[in-house]
Amino acid sequence: MPIPHCLYIAANSPGEIAGWLKPIAASVRQRWPKCQIKVILLPCPFATGAESRVLTENLEDLEIIPASDYLKLFRLSAQEQRNSVLLHLGGDLMYSALLLWRWKIPAWSYQWGRRWWDWAFAGYFIKDEGHYDWLRAHKIPLDKTTVVGDLVVDDVRMSMEAYLARHDGKLPEHHDNLISFLPGSRYIELSNLAPFFLETAKLMLQKDPNLRFQMIISPFIEPYRLAKALTTPPHPALGGLKGRLVGDTLTAEGISIDLIRQNRLPRISSSQLAISIPGTKTAEAASLGVPQLVFVPMNRPEYIPVTGLLGLLDWIPGGRFVKGMLLSSMQRKLDLYVSQPNILAQKDIIPEIINVVTPAGIAETAIQLLNHPKQLAYQKSEFSRLYAPHVGAAQRILGAIEAYEPCQP
Repeated sequence: MPIPHCLYIAANSPGEIAGWLKPIAASVRQRWPKCQIKVILLPCPFATGAESRVLTENLEDLEIIPASDYLKLFRLSAQEQRNSVLLHLGGDLMYSALLLWRWKIPAWSYQWGRRWWDWAFAGYFIKDEGHYDWLRAHKIPLDKTTVVGDLVVDDVRMSMEAYLARHDGKLPEHHDNLISFLPGSRYIELSNLAPFFLETAKLMLQKDPNLRFQMIISPFIEPYRLAKALTTPPHPALGGLKGRLVGDTLTAEGISIDLIRQNRLPRISSSQLAISIPGTKTAEAASLGVPQLVFVPMNRPEYIPVTGLLGLLDWIPGGRFVKGMLLSSMQRKLDLYVSQPNILAQKDIIPEIINVVTPAGIAETAIQLLNHPKQLAYQKSEFSRLYAPHVGAAQRILGAIEAYEPCQP
């Protein structure tokens, strides 16, 4: 097909915006310099509300269509949208499918598919061949599917190359005693995990006085809410220590955690171990070769964001409580991976804890990992094997779109 005049990208969560959309936009600028990019921010339970701001601060020359303007898009006719295409990166496929019914343009979805919306999509892009099983189970046509790789790898490479260009080709020095805490992109996550990680750091330091700590602050945390999130008293269900801000450091009872707001990926790369909740950040750290410990705290399951019908309970009075009970029940029955490297490999690489957790328990597990260098080396080796083939995913997506030949009526 001819080079499109406009590429619509449907997305709306931190992982999609930070890890997937940026390399697509950069590749479009390189390969299709005259193509417009319009980002449709769809309603999504994983959204933070800061997606538009982060896009504006990090990417130039694109149009952002907020979720509140979604219905206005139906005013655009199929004739007006001629020679446009759509790439769905996240959010409910229904929203994209309804637009495609109106616009009659080719569209592709990355990592998402539903049988009842299949009519709307010309094809699907997946990270690796392992995802075929998921597509087959959901009755998605495999002949419409192309393996392209993980877009996160492109984003990490771009970020690291940009850092090297600004710093005379030098990365931050690696420290064998540096621990990175990755608390997530949402206010509720940071406000709960900041005190939790402070006590975790205190307990780890008692075992190894040489350890140092840093916490990676997501750009999706609104600046005006950051101080409050970091210094919130610990919730009784999670435990922790109330922190105090001193410049770019979070302190409590003699414990100091450096707060990293800039050059996040290069600073993660300098650490010996990352302690994280699930999300795109686990793929980012793996792409950097950083060993990890990942946990899902079931202490407050009602605040875990989920998609589908279960996620709709958030909007019903008392629904969060019901959702929390259901998630706790499901956690005991399901045997699923939660970190992206384990999901990609379909085996245990990163230790995962899905349970009610305490700072003492996480600290003990982390110290055990640090005391077993063979386990750390195994993670690094597996990360290299897993993610090296994924470089160039964004260009492969654009190449597949160019090669598309629509069926003639």
